[in-house]
Amino acid sequence: MTQYALLGTGVIAGSVLSAIITWPVRQILLNKSTVQPISENAPEKHRLKHGTPTMGGIGILIAIIIVGTAMITMLPSKSDGKAIGLLLLTMFLGGVIGAIDDIGKVTGANNKAGLSERVKLILQLSVAGLFVVGCRQLGFPVQSLWPGLPPVVVDIIAIVFITGFCNAVNFTDGLDSLLTGVSSVVSLTLGVLLMMSPTVPLMMGVYGAVAGATLGFLLWNAYPARIFMGDTGSLALGMFFPAAALLTGQVWALALCGAVFVLEISSMMLQRYVFKYRRLRFGIENARANRVFRRAPLHHHFEECGMHEVQVVTMFVVFTLVCAFISLIYGVG
Repeated sequence: MTQYALLGTGVIAGSVLSAIITWPVRQILLNKSTVQPISENAPEKHRLKHGTPTMGGIGILIAIIIVGTAMITMLPSKSDGKAIGLLLLTMFLGGVIGAIDDIGKVTGANNKAGLSERVKLILQLSVAGLFVVGCRQLGFPVQSLWPGLPPVVVDIIAIVFITGFCNAVNFTDGLDSLLTGVSSVVSLTLGVLLMMSPTVPLMMGVYGAVAGATLGFLLWNAYPARIFMGDTGSLALGMFFPAAALLTGQVWALALCGAVFVLEISSMMLQRYVFKYRRLRFGIENARANRVFRRAPLHHHFEECGMHEVQVVTMFVVFTLVCAFISLIYGVG
């Protein structure tokens, strides 16, 4: 199978399966009253979304795992197959963490009723550690930006990178079709870039499956969303992208074409720590009156500035397309 056929097959199979699987998933979630509690950090108009089912990421996850497993089984690449199997397991475990968090929020009828930040962080670090150790055991040591550093230091950096980027992807999931649209572009771009230097050739098919699965989910998640992916989907994708980038040596490519993810988590960190500094230095009233952004993460800031949700999503996806175009032109890998 040629490189283009591998990537294209992944896109088509992933999109069809995701679109089809999400329909019964949505019906089951509606029957179980699995309704997304609206975060108090979201703009007031998001209250209108109350009643929309969450955990739709189950459909995305199932579609990717089916396509990825089929490729491992059908294509003669045992070494690649082991690495892809570990990557799919890492993504699945990310989805499990997200599902536990989503179930807690749903049953508690409160966006803060899920896993605490500390517990979620510990679980994410554990899964990231499992992936890094697994890569070394399989003979696929993670690619490092600092090749001269001791292996232990490199592994620690990789674990922190996976965990941090996972949360960056999670923060991006705040508007209808935002994360799905950005993820489709990023995954397809990484797949095309991998053709230039196929370190793990089978990954092209998996990248295609992720791009297709998120595109298929867009049929249900486009504004106004009929289902949200929830943390089940965002943490699964969050684990996938950095782990895949480390496996294939595409860390810089991910940072460039996935610049939206970087901006989203940067806005959250800047908002939080500047607020804490001003509160301690000048008092709570000064801190509230002098926030860096009107609301974080970044997509909510643009909403508060008067932009419609669809406009914000369009702007972010177009920005991602520009970043992807730059990555492809210069062959950033």
